[in-house]
Amino acid sequence: MTTRAFGLLFVPVCMWILLAAHSPAYSQDFERGVVAADHPAASEAGAEMLRRGGNVVDAAIATSFALSVVRPASCGIGGGGFMVIWDAKERRAVVIDYRERAPLWASREMYDGRGDTADSESASIRGGLAPAVPGTVAGLCYAAESYGSLPLNILLEPALRLCETGVPVDEHDLEVQTSALKTLRKYPAYSQTYDSLLRLYLNNGKPWQIGDLFYSPQGPALRRIASHGASGFYDGETARELVRVVAEHGGKIGLDDLKVRIPAERVAVQGEFRGAQIFTMPPPSSGGIALLQSLSVLEEWEHKSARSLNSLGHNSPEYLHLLTESLKHAFADRAEFLGDSDFVDVPIQKLLDRKYAAETASHIDENQTLRPEEYGRFFGQDDAGTSHFSVMDHQGNAVACTETINLTFGSFVVLPESGVLLNNQMDDFAAQPGQPNAFGLLQSEANVVAPGKKPLSSMTPTILVRDGKAELACGGSGGPRIITATIQTVLNHEVFGMSPAESVSAPRIHHQWFPDELLSERKIETDVDEKLRSRGHVVEKSGGLAAVQAVAPNVGGTKLSGGSDPRKHGRPAGN
Repeated sequence: MTTRAFGLLFVPVCMWILLAAHSPAYSQDFERGVVAADHPAASEAGAEMLRRGGNVVDAAIATSFALSVVRPASCGIGGGGFMVIWDAKERRAVVIDYRERAPLWASREMYDGRGDTADSESASIRGGLAPAVPGTVAGLCYAAESYGSLPLNILLEPALRLCETGVPVDEHDLEVQTSALKTLRKYPAYSQTYDSLLRLYLNNGKPWQIGDLFYSPQGPALRRIASHGASGFYDGETARELVRVVAEHGGKIGLDDLKVRIPAERVAVQGEFRGAQIFTMPPPSSGGIALLQSLSVLEEWEHKSARSLNSLGHNSPEYLHLLTESLKHAFADRAEFLGDSDFVDVPIQKLLDRKYAAETASHIDENQTLRPEEYGRFFGQDDAGTSHFSVMDHQGNAVACTETINLTFGSFVVLPESGVLLNNQMDDFAAQPGQPNAFGLLQSEANVVAPGKKPLSSMTPTILVRDGKAELACGGSGGPRIITATIQTVLNHEVFGMSPAESVSAPRIHHQWFPDELLSERKIETDVDEKLRSRGHVVEKSGGLAAVQAVAPNVGGTKLSGGSDPRKHGRPAGN
């Protein structure tokens, strides 16, 4: 694939904060291209590149850099991510993995005796031992060089402009500030330890008001990237500051770590659902396999029962029970088998085999849930700071990209001169195999810490293709809830015929096998919850379950439609 394979177009995992009831999704159709991100300014940054003749990859890169400025609690240049590209002309998927890596000195014993205390959270969550080596800048620069068409300095213009003009504070910003300040108050020493976070990102502890302007401190780092590419981040002034500040906070990321930064191109995991090809992320993401497993199990249930999911009714007790059972099987397999495939043998073919899906479907009891240990052989004892965006053009090219710094404001470690906020991705490893992490997920030996290894992720950027053209690009933010929210978005669009805006805003459920509880958004009717309880589910009401961004052709295929999840106050843009 050449750098201009898409043609020139004149078109524009923190612990998820439980949001209040959300407004309907903003929906708009566009003639030639669409970008759906979780902030209007980020969508517009991508749309601007398309209007300037860039392709979908250019739009994705500009959107990502802008998100680092406007959604710094969720993602940014101090984190990592995954990008799935569909090239309609070549009829092939490209997967770029720029997930963060463990430092070269890391070991499985590095967190022994460093758990939560009365004075601080676990060392894998906050402080200098929490960050993994950032991958976002390397990934974006690689994508720009390999598959983009516009110069990198042009792609960074919107992000730099947003640093200079300021970003109006919105409701989501108020929510994340409130959450972060609550944590700082809980641990009094944090205010001094993480004073750069408090000063540069939290308004010195003074509550934001809607419409206040936030000026991102990342301008120095972004300007170096615009001028020097990836070396502007991984070498020179930013790199030296990163090494120094991490050490001051008790960690160790060396200059040697920053030189091991080549992103990996991986083979997409793929499957079929109702005649559409699905291309999604392989390990170290767990989301793609879980998505394909769940959809395959549901389709096999249709074959076995000679009934359609449509006939059950959207969000009916019968439908949500089947969906929950398929999710629990997928998450049980996630806990046992999945990790970085560069380090462990992940049985991808077995997990995605249709015979395995049919066998799993045959074990679903339509009237009763099962005991937790019946969903997987691995059973233990007793993503969130993430952002997704989707891009599509009228030629059928698409990008689905998910990026993260893990929990809200990541490790709390900020480079005071460069403005970079570092991730706390090390908590996504199995610091203690068999014990739940910050998201309540069980992790096995397959995801234990090792030097240079990438932690398992729930990010699920996904593209559906029909007749060689992208039909749906979607993904979400919100830790493990990304997986279940993305699956439900695909089902809403493909099974129930919803538009992207309807698909991402519809009420959702979440079950990750462990802990054994079914989360149900408040807009799901009480009688539905009661009928699920009668089947043995432990139902708990929840606020917003992840936030999804989706793009697709509209009905008739004459225009492109974007859906930005109202749970995070985004809005699509295009032309």
